[in-house]
Amino acid sequence: MKASTITALNWNVEKGINWEEAAAWVQRQDPDIFFQQEVQPGQLDVLAERLGMDGYIAVHRPGSNNDNAIFLKRGGPLAFVEEYEQSWAPWHAPANIAVKLRDIDGTLSPRQISCVSGHACYWSAEYRLTEAKWCSTLAKPGWLALHFWDWNSYRADEGGPWEDYDDLAFVANRTYFEGGRRHTDDRPDREMLAAGYVEMGRHAAEHLGQPGALNPSSGYRDHPGRPKGPRYCIDRGYLSAELAPALADFTVCDTPELRRLSDHLPLRAEFDVAQMRTILHRPAAMYQPHDNRHAASVHGHHPAAAGGAA
Repeated sequence: MKASTITALNWNVEKGINWEEAAAWVQRQDPDIFFQQEVQPGQLDVLAERLGMDGYIAVHRPGSNNDNAIFLKRGGPLAFVEEYEQSWAPWHAPANIAVKLRDIDGTLSPRQISCVSGHACYWSAEYRLTEAKWCSTLAKPGWLALHFWDWNSYRADEGGPWEDYDDLAFVANRTYFEGGRRHTDDRPDREMLAAGYVEMGRHAAEHLGQPGALNPSSGYRDHPGRPKGPRYCIDRGYLSAELAPALADFTVCDTPELRRLSDHLPLRAEFDVAQMRTILHRPAAMYQPHDNRHAASVHGHHPAAAGGAA
């Protein structure tokens, strides 16, 4: 276990093609948790073995083999609690697990963090909005969440202009029609911020003196009909506002090797362990389902009649 920080990595490894070289790079970074998109059938176990991590993959949805996964370091500072199957998803299901902090004495923190690896739909702004709205279910008071997604959309007030694009299908994918005209799709970002999440790149730029945290994460492939070169960061991480003080560093990792291996760059976040321990041990008021069975038996009512069953 690292003495002072917890390392989280995120990477969309393009269709899992260069998975062996990508896994070697990830292994060298020694992450405690790794969020990956576009994992291919049969890759989870070989990736987990190569990384020395336990892998959790999202429920497979029809239509594409690019699945989302989360890998957790074996015996690391974050301990697996539960896995959630998000089969509601309209396109790729997000991978979703809960973790707790393993304290020095081996006990686990009383509070947990819901971790999500997601890949928003590239061809539907409506699906992307639905996917972002689902994230709000993990933003309830007292809950803690950590999201890394390929959002296929933009930060508020970024994206475009679209006049330089001859690839009209791409323009249609990355915009939505409203009020008689097309708008750049920044709605997922706005939805996440409205739910109370903090975007890690912005936070690092504004509060940690790291302007490079806003660097583009994609656009490193030449596509006919699109301007050359990277423009915006469509891979973004969000966390509950209560976790933001623990963020110590955020980097869009960029080298010629990484640009060769995928059309997306990895994101790396470092969290201060002491801050995380304080947060995960802090009492929090949150809603819990009310168990009405005892009261019902005392008063001679069936739980359903007394409102104890939904």
